[in-house]
Amino acid sequence: MNPDHTDKVSFTVNVCNSDAPYLEQTLRHMMRQLNFQFSERIATYDPGRQIGKYAERIQGSQNEVERILQRLLDDKVIDRVDVVPWTEEEQHRILMKYFGDERIDLKDFSGAPIYQYLYAIDACSGDYIFHVDSDMLFYRQSERSWIYDGLDLLQRESHVVVDTPQGGPPKARNWLEKLTGVSFELKPKSDWHQASFTSTRYFLMDVSRFHACLPLQQAKPGEPLENSLSHTFTQKGYQRWSMNGYTHWAIHPWRHDENYVRYLDDLIWAVENGIYPFKRTGFKWDMRTEGEHINEWLTIMRKHGRALD
Repeated sequence: MNPDHTDKVSFTVNVCNSDAPYLEQTLRHMMRQLNFQFSERIATYDPGRQIGKYAERIQGSQNEVERILQRLLDDKVIDRVDVVPWTEEEQHRILMKYFGDERIDLKDFSGAPIYQYLYAIDACSGDYIFHVDSDMLFYRQSERSWIYDGLDLLQRESHVVVDTPQGGPPKARNWLEKLTGVSFELKPKSDWHQASFTSTRYFLMDVSRFHACLPLQQAKPGEPLENSLSHTFTQKGYQRWSMNGYTHWAIHPWRHDENYVRYLDDLIWAVENGIYPFKRTGFKWDMRTEGEHINEWLTIMRKHGRALD
């Protein structure tokens, strides 16, 4: 795809008060790494108190988040901040538009957003939407943004509704790879593969195909929005595809703990430079920093000359 492609791509990120400890550094990082000329860059802010598992995170204040968002606006990192409205009229409009049912819970059983995500998507004007959680970190091997490849795929494959970069850098998969520190993963035969699940952490979406899937269907009451998306896409004959190879990948902090916040600048440096522990704990798309697991990242960064406090 030519970089001067005329289709509009909206960037949207949902923000809440618990994002305060990492929000500013992460959004600045995203714009560097995504390296794409979005038609609009929107932060959708919900100042309400988090519930469920999200209430356990380190909490920031509304004043703190508002100051961060104002700095990002002043520096033109983002173009607009929308505050989530909690009026019954707006809740009714969004739930009816996307589910055809106003009885759908506004948040899932764990406290994760449903209404807020859909409100953010609804506010976008692009032909395509890149939606991302506020804590995602991205690697790219060259100057070219993965979004150009994602747009190429969506325009080439009419049954794909969302696509994503690779989930995480390489990771030792078995005892031999752990012993040798070498990956024996075969080179993929194609650039993309079909994924069975659509996460709401990050995706590039074809808006017209998404609208063709409406109303969304819940497989189970109170389920996360990503489960409803995955179920509905399957029912309507659409798919999510994910990139193969590691020229582009995304990684997600498993916990937003004190170690993560303390070493965030260093961890962002590592991701941007393609530095990661090949032998590490957890799924390859999760960055584990809690307790002793931070040492996996600190050790590899020190080996690459990063001075750590």
